[in-house]
Amino acid sequence: MFLGVEIGAPESSRPAASDCARAAKLAEQGSLVFVTLDEALTSRADSSPARQRLAQSRLNPVAALAHVAPQTTSIGLVATATVTHVEPFHVSKALATLDHVSAGRAGWCVRVSTSAEEAELFGDRSPRDLPALYEEAAEFVEVVSLLWDSWEDGAEIRDAATGRFLDRSKIHAVDHHGTYFRVKGPGIVPRPPQGHPVMAVRITSDDDLPLAARADVVFGGLEQVVGARPGLRGGTRTIADLFVNCRGLPAGQWEWRVGSAVETGGVRDFAGFLQAHAQTGLVDGFRLVFAEVTTELARFVDEAVPELRARRLVLPWGEDCRSFRERLGLPHKAPNSMVP
Repeated sequence: MFLGVEIGAPESSRPAASDCARAAKLAEQGSLVFVTLDEALTSRADSSPARQRLAQSRLNPVAALAHVAPQTTSIGLVATATVTHVEPFHVSKALATLDHVSAGRAGWCVRVSTSAEEAELFGDRSPRDLPALYEEAAEFVEVVSLLWDSWEDGAEIRDAATGRFLDRSKIHAVDHHGTYFRVKGPGIVPRPPQGHPVMAVRITSDDDLPLAARADVVFGGLEQVVGARPGLRGGTRTIADLFVNCRGLPAGQWEWRVGSAVETGGVRDFAGFLQAHAQTGLVDGFRLVFAEVTTELARFVDEAVPELRARRLVLPWGEDCRSFRERLGLPHKAPNSMVP
């Protein structure tokens, strides 16, 4: 079972890169497979002006996880990247950098911005319908992948004796002319260690399903990810959100829910819940979501992880796994579309 955790600070607190690093190191200590860092460009519509200001100053997920990367050694780092209102070139460069600094542990969760409030932050006031936004997002993903593939493996020579830094025959123009983007390329960052960082999509509605069909991982509610399985490609990992709470509960007692039904019990009850879902095969894992990750995750690692380890629901990082893709059971490196 693949277990991960969302490490973003709640809207009620001031986000700090040091908090993200602390949470990621705790998750790694607990043998979790990945952390995610979500992105919100604006706060909820019902938030106060003070909370709106806080939400608009939340950390950039890719930059924050680049800070986390050298402080961790094995855990996957999944940054949400909003692909509306921005250019593929910048996102591809940032994610390739994250994959390099983490030695092949980067992932990205593709997010489509659909609100007029967010569009105004970028000066984009032209109305676009949902089909166009998702069509643009699909093309965005295609261009990002082409930019990563524009460098073949081994394009860097770095031969001081001959003065050759690059093998130009292994660097290719992209020459993409699509509906929403025109990109000549190539990229300017060498191909990521994983070829393509792990791609995730969070399913909130049927509009997300075409993007999810291209993903390595899908996140969402239990019903959403189970319902999406028939349209996913082989090997795509389905990860359901699991809301966990221990605030106000005695030691060893936990509260959790995957939908509206709340369950309460000890760590063995919680581990039994996870084991039962693992045996059904309907989902491949869960993403833990805490209300106060900086305090609750430490208690989770101390109280629940030993029982999860005893049941082999969490496993240490294997020496044969060199990348996040391998930890998920995916090929070590994504194929290069520009190499025959």
